[in-house]
Amino acid sequence: MNRFQKKHIKEYLDDNKMSLDEIQQAFLDSFTMNQVSNEEAAALFVSLIRNMMVMPHNAQQLKDLGIDPTKLSIDTATELINVWAKQYVKDMPKDSDE
Repeated sequence: MNRFQKKHIKEYLDDNKMSLDEIQQAFLDSFTMNQVSNEEAAALFVSLIRNMMVMPHNAQQLKDLGIDPTKLSIDTATELINVWAKQYVKDMPKDSDE
């Protein structure tokens, strides 16, 4: 792929990027339409996170922590989900009304 193609792909992706709320709604809609069970949803999320962890931009973060993203157990993946979710919530701006 040449530089021109990469530029246009990046522009397209930037222009069509979904918010986290939109991504969440797409998952919920899909799960609802397919009547996904709690167990199936859990398995899907672990599979998704393991796939996300081996993407180059995410794999490097794990490698910097001494973790091999290609050798993650279910327990390790779910522990990382727990840590990252808590950190994400902690870093969210607080409402001024509280």
